[in-house]
Amino acid sequence: MANRKEDDFFAGIEQVDVWAAGNKSRLPLFYRDARACIAVFPAGLPALKRLLPDPRFTPAQVLPGIGAVALACFEYRDTDVGPYNEFALGILLNNPHIVPLPGYNILRQLAQFNFYPYIFRLPVTTEAALRWGIDYSGFPKFLASIEFSDTGDWLGCELKEREELICRLKVRKIAAPMHRLIKFFIRLYQFRQPQSTEFKMNARALGISLNPFDAELVIGSMHPVARELSRVMLMKKPLMCFFVPSAQLILYGPENLSFPLVNYLFQQGMRIPLDRIREEPEKKDRKALKEKKKEHKERKA
Repeated sequence: MANRKEDDFFAGIEQVDVWAAGNKSRLPLFYRDARACIAVFPAGLPALKRLLPDPRFTPAQVLPGIGAVALACFEYRDTDVGPYNEFALGILLNNPHIVPLPGYNILRQLAQFNFYPYIFRLPVTTEAALRWGIDYSGFPKFLASIEFSDTGDWLGCELKEREELICRLKVRKIAAPMHRLIKFFIRLYQFRQPQSTEFKMNARALGISLNPFDAELVIGSMHPVARELSRVMLMKKPLMCFFVPSAQLILYGPENLSFPLVNYLFQQGMRIPLDRIREEPEKKDRKALKEKKKEHKERKA
């Protein structure tokens, strides 16, 4: 029964072949085995707004004037682009379908397990993960060292670029009795326009803690991203943290098809000539007309 439940998470989702930097992959992207730890920290609202590229992105507020930054570490063991690690730095935005009251909007997102983060940095560990993320959805990715460590009751993740520490996050391995479907409606910025994509998680084991001592954060002093974090954070004790020792995920493609993206997808990414795009509807119309004529003849007979 367990295997069937796992298979059902991916059932009915059609993937298409895509190319990035000469390498073939598939979208939506399947992550068949992963683990993660996430911590949410209080941040100053004016500093968060300076990181947002468009006024249509509005930070959710924990309290008036206080927003939230999420640090999310993922260890992907089996994916369509091979194994890799990722460290997401995001700003929690308001759910546009919920009244943007301080505290209320974030609590509703938590209650529904539907989150709206804007990703402003997304370091990864492999070239394959880097290229498709940038080319197709505009993820702000860069190559970095992301190392996980298991030390007793803690799961740690250290983020460095060229041996320079950006940050080090540790989350306690709290009890993870829940099995939940979590949706991240990710906001991005591509071709100087808002972009979005859905990242769906089948958390096969999930623990949530509101204890500020269940996560520890160290921020580097010299790296630009470390300084960026230091400027926005109000404290290094989390508002909440998530421990996900076992998960599957699906990353869907970009939802907003701008002209530059359409050009890339058809001429470079999917390698579908534009003539073929015109031919397909014509073929369907001819087939439908042929079937109608056949039905008309059969009725006369």
